[in-house]
Amino acid sequence: MNTVGGRIKFRRRQLKLTQKDIAEYVGISASAVTQWESDATGLSSESLLKLSSLLECSPEWLLSGKGELEPSIRAMASKSKVVPVISWVQAGAWTEALSAAGSRSEWVETTAKISNLAFALRVKGDSMTSSGSLSIPEGSIVIVDPEYGFIEDVNEKIVIAQTNGNHEATIKKFVIDGPNKYLMPLNPQFKPIEVDDTCKLIGVVKQIIIDLQ
Repeated sequence: MNTVGGRIKFRRRQLKLTQKDIAEYVGISASAVTQWESDATGLSSESLLKLSSLLECSPEWLLSGKGELEPSIRAMASKSKVVPVISWVQAGAWTEALSAAGSRSEWVETTAKISNLAFALRVKGDSMTSSGSLSIPEGSIVIVDPEYGFIEDVNEKIVIAQTNGNHEATIKKFVIDGPNKYLMPLNPQFKPIEVDDTCKLIGVVKQIIIDLQ
């Protein structure tokens, strides 16, 4: 049970299910289940949740072998989703990279209200660390939704943005002040960045996950 495929097969046999049972429940072919169990292909976020529900295990256990094997996943399934953890470079072109999401090696579970295009980022640096009520320290994970409505809807909210000429995205508070727009760090030791229409707003942060251990 050292791999995702091994855990799928182990749990399937525990519950006396066939590959056909899984295929019919998830909505795929039996050969696709064989590929999962042999670790030839990865799981999409939608398939992961369906499979976790059928196998009565948590997505975390299925992906990593960690966590509880049998939480009340059926009660949680309608409220939680799993999203891929991607790099800051990939975030800048997420819609183009979306088709490869099923091959991601790291996923995170979230209860945030998000679209199917959502993803996660691991925070780098301390520009968003603050002594105030909101602080996003290095190493925390942010859940990002690219579907945020109009630009006015994200005023005063934490966003992921890409400024002109930069390959990597950045996390900042987006502020509209009259005709001017700024990417504001929460850390007062960093300067605000004034941006123009070439700044690309990739998405709005919907949840922050911080590991205290």
